[in-house]
Amino acid sequence: MPLRSLFLGVLLSLSSTFACGCAAATDDDAVTGDNEIVDVPQTDVERQSIGNCWLYAHASWAESMHKAATGEDFDVSQSYWTYWHWFDQIAGGFATQIATGGNWATANAIARKYGLVTEAAFVSADATTEASARQSTALAAINESLKNGALKGSGARRDKALVRRELDRAWGLTPDVAATLTQVFGASVNRTFASTSSPADASGTNIVRAQDFTVAFTTSPGQPAVRRSLAEAQSSWRQVYYRRGDRSLQIRVQRALHDAQPVIMTWFVDFNAMENRDNERRGSFNMTTLTELGPGRQGGHMTVLEDYQAKLADGRVLAAGETLDPAAPETKALLDSALAPSTEVQFFRVKNSWGAARPDRAFAPGMPGYHDLYLDYLNGPVKRCVERNGETDTTTCPSTATPLQSVVLPPGY
Repeated sequence: MPLRSLFLGVLLSLSSTFACGCAAATDDDAVTGDNEIVDVPQTDVERQSIGNCWLYAHASWAESMHKAATGEDFDVSQSYWTYWHWFDQIAGGFATQIATGGNWATANAIARKYGLVTEAAFVSADATTEASARQSTALAAINESLKNGALKGSGARRDKALVRRELDRAWGLTPDVAATLTQVFGASVNRTFASTSSPADASGTNIVRAQDFTVAFTTSPGQPAVRRSLAEAQSSWRQVYYRRGDRSLQIRVQRALHDAQPVIMTWFVDFNAMENRDNERRGSFNMTTLTELGPGRQGGHMTVLEDYQAKLADGRVLAAGETLDPAAPETKALLDSALAPSTEVQFFRVKNSWGAARPDRAFAPGMPGYHDLYLDYLNGPVKRCVERNGETDTTTCPSTATPLQSVVLPPGY
């Protein structure tokens, strides 16, 4: 396996530091230009249409590890996970409006309870387009039901069979898909894969338990990836929180990326830090651009790392997108030097969920759908503004934030 592009694989509406809500839409072969990604297995870039970037990141993570294990692409349905996220919110009787944000732990819980399916098996139209239009129409429909329709009362929301029917209607599920959900989980969802007393049975359906979804990941730095289940990955990978300028955590991330692991990153977005102009920073988030433009629309975000660029102590730059020759004698020395405390990581490159062709979201050169996050931006601090009625009030910014919030690392890193 090649040892480099120094390996590192956001959002319309966003919520808090710990619950990401985002905007939204490439298999390795679909990436154009000279920066072909060959080290971290990646699937197609997709474009979210509501604030569920955290589910897109979780899907990219699972798809990458599945591709590493099998060589095959599995197009996870983010709509399926979103459906169940909404069910869990409503069925307690308290939700009067859907919250689209979530995080690493919530995504794990959904996959453990309800498994996963392909896009084609849940909402077939999702498999043929970069963005899911059905997610946004379903969100409007279910919020209307919660406000003025069948789910307006708390008693109605506690009727799980009714919640299921309203969700099926809002999502426009075909009778066959709705029947499959009923077969596996029950009309009132009295069975899940996480239940020990009433376990769900997906036999004969296209729903896959997390325990049965094959992935591969490393369990110790420098070791080959081993085949495991998605459930085992969810139990053994760990979320680690970042402190501004924490070089030791940067090195842990680099080690994982050197071993071709799809590290998840949670970060704070200010869209005015994104360079859309035609200069050397195009497609990046950086403090120079943010300082020029001042605060803009803000929120939390989650993505999967793909690559990085670093400046060694001797001044040499290991450029993102340039794969080192694994047979070359200097390769190991270069990679070891990249892990030195004196090395300066200039930026991390992420696979995003904003789509591969958006004129308002310039991407890294030759990398449709990927963005470079400069360390000056990730370290901040950046001004954090007040949110009013879902919009950022850039005139009132009483606090600051360190944009890089956390990463999810494999065991042993």
